Amino acid sequence: MSIIKELWLAIVVVLVVAIIGSVSIYGVTTKHYVEEQLYAKNIDNATMLALTLSKLEKDPVTLDLFIMSQFDIGHYSAIILKDANGAIISDHHQSFQFNQNSPRWFANYFSPNLEPGVAQVSDGWSQYGTIYVEADTGFIVASMWRAAYRLVIGLLFIAFLAGIIGAWFLRKILRPLDDVVYQAEAFQNMRFIKSKVPRTLELKRVVNAMNFLAQKSKMVMEKENTRLDLMRHKTQFDDESGLANRDYFILMLKGQLAFRDTQGINCVFLIRFTVEQGFLRIPANEKQTRLRELASAINGVLQDNHHSFTDSRIARLQKNEFAVLLTETHDASVIAYAFHNICTEIFCNPNDPEIFQSVVKLRADDSVSSVLMRADTMLNEAQSSELAYPSIESELMHNEPIEEERAWTEVLTSAITHAKVETFNYPVLNAKRQVIHYQAWAGVDINGQLRQSGYYTHWARYLDLLPQLELTTITFLIKYINSNKAQSKFAFLCSEQFLLDNEILAQLHYQLNANPNAAKRLCFEVRESTATRFPEAFKQFCSTLKVKGCEVGLKRVGESFSQLINIQELGLDYVKIDSGFMADIDSNRANHSFLQGFCSLAHTFGIKVYADGVNRSDHQELFSELGIDGVVSHIEVIEHLLDD
Repeated sequence: MSIIKELWLAIVVVLVVAIIGSVSIYGVTTKHYVEEQLYAKNIDNATMLALTLSKLEKDPVTLDLFIMSQFDIGHYSAIILKDANGAIISDHHQSFQFNQNSPRWFANYFSPNLEPGVAQVSDGWSQYGTIYVEADTGFIVASMWRAAYRLVIGLLFIAFLAGIIGAWFLRKILRPLDDVVYQAEAFQNMRFIKSKVPRTLELKRVVNAMNFLAQKSKMVMEKENTRLDLMRHKTQFDDESGLANRDYFILMLKGQLAFRDTQGINCVFLIRFTVEQGFLRIPANEKQTRLRELASAINGVLQDNHHSFTDSRIARLQKNEFAVLLTETHDASVIAYAFHNICTEIFCNPNDPEIFQSVVKLRADDSVSSVLMRADTMLNEAQSSELAYPSIESELMHNEPIEEERAWTEVLTSAITHAKVETFNYPVLNAKRQVIHYQAWAGVDINGQLRQSGYYTHWARYLDLLPQLELTTITFLIKYINSNKAQSKFAFLCSEQFLLDNEILAQLHYQLNANPNAAKRLCFEVRESTATRFPEAFKQFCSTLKVKGCEVGLKRVGESFSQLINIQELGLDYVKIDSGFMADIDSNRANHSFLQGFCSLAHTFGIKVYADGVNRSDHQELFSELGIDGVVSHIEVIEHLLDD
């Protein structure tokens, strides 16, 4: 029973006891008062009758008639006249007259117990007899009941008003208690949130203690994040530009080529500025400022065009060369020209270097060396011919005609309307090779062929159909779980557009409310970059889904985890390390230190750590040493959902 119900029960008990006590005290007190008053009246009546009878002739018949007339016109229970020897001369009495409007139990408990009034009747100078007079109490009991009834009604009305006022005060007083309970439940779920300090002394002490714990957890998170950032920057970042270095970019590119969808339009942009003008020999501070200005401008272009791709990676490959990796890109040529324009604006002063750019598409049979070699060759050709615009592979240059846009609109709309979706499922395994959950990737039936997300995602995003398509896939998973009573959990990766579409989220919440059992089998993921870009939306996303019993996780984690605001308040269930960190996990010692520290930090807050992009089964001991709790296996692909 909740404390509010217990308080209300206590209040009701107190009010009931108070009402019963008040009525009982009133009844007893009134009874004693009435007994005193009626006894005095009995004595007065007996004395008056005795005086009158003393003056009359002592004829028994006459005396009896007189006593009878007095009995009939008065309110008496009994009038008895006895002679000096105790013989009864006249006896008139009536039994207790019960009033039907008075409860019998009230009369039994509260009827006055009267002593009769006694007086001596004289005959001259001698005693004739004794008269006994007892008043009728029937009307007194009825009057007492009416007064008690009015008292009870009045007390109930006052109690009702007191309950209304008390409810308002109770709600106001206990409102901070709801915050305390919510905070305690959040702590139980490893969400270390802070609450407003109430004015109630006891609650204030509790909240202060819990807020201190939340603050300490935040300090631990920030301190460890800072340490991990420093460790990562030493090995993965370029000091001058503040961007990732060549080694880190190669890892990300390896992960993209080895583990991710190759059907989408994934591109590498290579940007180079010339060194003949002596730019690299200017003072170090000035060079660093100019390079960071260039890096910031490139990041600005990515921010402005974030709706045109899914993920981005930017790095400095050489002293005068930058690279950008974009996945599931729509209209890469527009982004390429945006890069070119912003770079020429940065390097527009006299003696500034010239800017050249090449853009290549990743192919299914590409390796890291072949991609960079192709991009470098195109860049050399552009530089030798002094091209004033980006050199873009022909595959990326075609402009989509209106017919193609209409065709894609029709295909994707049909998939949404007729639910022509399925999922590609990859098992996430723990150290014992047991399934934790399945990573469910959306697949859409396009012209009779089931296509993976990379094939259509850029078009779905461009046509603003991606959130509806993802909701359709989630609906497919819910129906499957309900129909097959699947015991496995399924994790679905939600896009940035899905996270920001309030109407789609409302439909999702409705479906989860309607299918509570299926909701407990679903895990929802968001990319780390999306959560970093939209922290408030992601926080709301987490809190809402956690209430419905779903698990929430982050995917492609590693690059900007430390930038997430108040990560300890989100209640994340797990994170999945970016596959780029797994590309050379057996030989990269720097990644070992980073991952070990990261896993330790995540475990502190009850967050599981899974490794994405694992295609080998001989790293189990290494993963255990690093603290990784499971791996997303890309060895066996389960195209049909499995039951446990």
